[in-house]
Amino acid sequence: MSQDARILIVDDDENSRFMLRKRLKQLGFQHVAEARDGEIGLAEALRQPPDIMLLDVMMPGSDGVSVLRAMRADEQLRDISVLMISAHDTLEMAAQCIELGAEDYLAKPVLMPLLRARIAAVLERRRLRAVEHAFLSHFDPQTDLPNRAALLERTERMMASNRPLALVAVACNNHANIALGTDEAQAATFLRRLAAHVQAKWEQVDTVARIAEDMLGWLIPDVQPDQQLILEVQAVLGITPHASAASPALSSVHALTASIAVWPAEGAPVDAAELLRLAMNEAARTDPLGDERVILADPALRTSTRTALAIHQQLEEGLERDELELYFQPIFSVQNDQHPVGAEALLRWNHPERGVLAPGEFLEAIEHTPLMSRIDAWVMERAIDSLVAWSQDLPPTFRLHVNVTARSLASGRLMQILTINLPEPVRKHLAVELTERLVVSDMLSCSATLQSLRTLGIHVALDDFGTGFSSLSHVSLLPCDTMKIDRSFVSGIDADVQTRRLLESMIGMARSLGLTVIVEGVEHDGELAVLRKLGCSFVQGYLLGKPQPELDFLQHLH
Repeated sequence: MSQDARILIVDDDENSRFMLRKRLKQLGFQHVAEARDGEIGLAEALRQPPDIMLLDVMMPGSDGVSVLRAMRADEQLRDISVLMISAHDTLEMAAQCIELGAEDYLAKPVLMPLLRARIAAVLERRRLRAVEHAFLSHFDPQTDLPNRAALLERTERMMASNRPLALVAVACNNHANIALGTDEAQAATFLRRLAAHVQAKWEQVDTVARIAEDMLGWLIPDVQPDQQLILEVQAVLGITPHASAASPALSSVHALTASIAVWPAEGAPVDAAELLRLAMNEAARTDPLGDERVILADPALRTSTRTALAIHQQLEEGLERDELELYFQPIFSVQNDQHPVGAEALLRWNHPERGVLAPGEFLEAIEHTPLMSRIDAWVMERAIDSLVAWSQDLPPTFRLHVNVTARSLASGRLMQILTINLPEPVRKHLAVELTERLVVSDMLSCSATLQSLRTLGIHVALDDFGTGFSSLSHVSLLPCDTMKIDRSFVSGIDADVQTRRLLESMIGMARSLGLTVIVEGVEHDGELAVLRKLGCSFVQGYLLGKPQPELDFLQHLH
C-alpha cells in the first residue's frame, strides 16, 4: 500500500475529520487534506486532485450524494476514487452510492482494520487501472502490438542519444479489401503475423508497431541509408527474387509497399513524428504494382541508391551467367623487371552492354551487402584454380595475391575454400591481401583468422597501406608478411622531395618490422629509378605490366 497517496476528507463533523486524519496518519499517510462541506470539497479536489476522497453522505448544503454525482459529471474529477462514509448504514443508500461510482461504503465510526483494508483495495485497483491505461496508451488493442505513440517515444529516446536510425513504414494496400471481404479481425491478424515475421527475420529491428489501420512501422538503430538497407527490407517483406518460399505471400497477396526515412540525413526532419510521417506518406504513395516497392523517403538518397540497386541486381545476374573474369597484373623485382615474381588477381566484369568493367565501377555498390562475400568466394575459387594449373611451372618464390575483405574472412567461407581447394604444396604460392577502406569491426577475430592462414603456409599482405583503414596501428595489430604501399605515395616522387622522404620512411619502417614491401602504381621510369635508390624490393604498376587476361599473362610468366 503506497503511503504517498493524497487523501481528501470531506465531512461537516469536525470530530469525524479529526479521527479519520488521526487514523490515516497512523497508517502512514502524510498527504491528508480536509474540507468541512461539499462545495469546499469540490473546490479543493479541483485545486489539487486527491487519489482518494473520504466523502460523508449526510452534510448540509451539498450532501455526499450530490458531490459524488457532480464529480462523475466532471472530466477533471471523474477518475478520483471515492469512499462514502455515513452514520446511516442502509442498503438503499449504499447501493445508490455504488451505482453513482463510489468505490465502497463505510459505516461510522470507521474501524482501523476496515479503513486499512478498504484504502488498500482502492489503491490496488487504481494501480491496476494505471497499468491498463499505460498499456492501452502504448499498445494497439486489436493486434496487441505497440502503437504509434510507443514507436515515437522509442525513436525520440534513440535520437536523444544521437544514434543513427531508420524508420520503416509498411503499407498493406489490400487491408481495406481484406477487412470488407472477411472481417477486420482477420486483417489485424495479418498485421500481427507480419510483425512477428519481421522480428523473427531481422534481429536488428528494435520496435515493430501498428502506426495506422493499414500500416506497420519499425525502428532500426545503427544503420546507413544505402542499398543494403533496401535489400534487407525487401528480403524481409518477400519482395526480392531470392526471398524464402514462405515470404512472397506477404508482399503479393497484401500488396505491400514500404518507405524508409533515415536519421540523421541532410534535410531530414529532426522530429520523430515528422520523420515517421515522411515515411508513412511515401509508403502510401508507392505503387504496389511498380518496380520499386521499397524506397528511401529522401529523394536525393533515393537516386544514388536506385543506381546501386540496379548494379547489385545486374552483378548478381552476371555472377550466375559467368560474366566475371580474373585479370592478372604482374609484380616484379626492382632488380629484375623482365620476369614477374608474382601477380595480383584482379576482378573484371564483362558487362553485356558496357564492356569490360574494373572493380571501381561496380564493387562500391555491393561492398556492404552479402553479395560481396559471394564475389570474394568466387574470386578465391578461380584464383586457386589458376594457381593449381600453373603450379608445375612456377618459380619457388612466386606468389599470387588475392584481395579479400575482413567481412569475408569473418564468414569462415574463405577459410573453408582454402582448406579444401588449395593443395598443401601450392599454399606457399598464395598471398591473401586484406583490403578494407573501413575499420575492421572485430580486430581480434580478424587477427586470429590471418594467423590461421599463416599457419597453413599462406602469405598475408596488407593492401593500400597509408590510406583508409590500412594504418600503422593496424600493421602492428594484424599478423602479416607484406605491406603494399598505395599508389598515392608513388606519383611524382621523382620530382617531389617531401613525398620521396615520406615513402623512404615507410619503406624503412616496414623493414624494421621484418615486412616485405611492394609499391603499387608505378607508371613512369623516374618513379622506378627513385624506388631503386630507396632500396624497394618489389613493384607493381602500368609501367611494367597492365592487368591482363590469364592467357596473355601466362606468356610473360614463362
